[in-house]
Amino acid sequence: MKYAVVFSLLATPILAQDVDFSDPALIAFGQEVYTDFCLACHGEEALGGNGPDIQGSILSDITQAIRGTDQMEPVELYEGEPEAVTAYLMSLAPEIAETKLRLQAARKQGSK
Repeated sequence: MKYAVVFSLLATPILAQDVDFSDPALIAFGQEVYTDFCLACHGEEALGGNGPDIQGSILSDITQAIRGTDQMEPVELYEGEPEAVTAYLMSLAPEIAETKLRLQAARKQGSK
């Protein structure tokens, strides 16, 4: 039940994007993309390994990371794949994702 509430929050359009991050098909596709591109460094459940723990990452985290960081080479994903990976990672740790979304919204409000 507690996850239903969190997932309903995750289904809210984020930053004017119409993506339902709680969609089971999107989450399943995201798991496939994660397995292909992320698993080797971030581990089976995205808890880290050679790369950091990324459970609960939100779209802005993913879009920033795939551009490349000091620890990670850029990754080229097709349209829709960043959103799918995000849906999968959000499903692994919905409470973390919810907190990040609330902080992001508060920062956006504060910058107006």
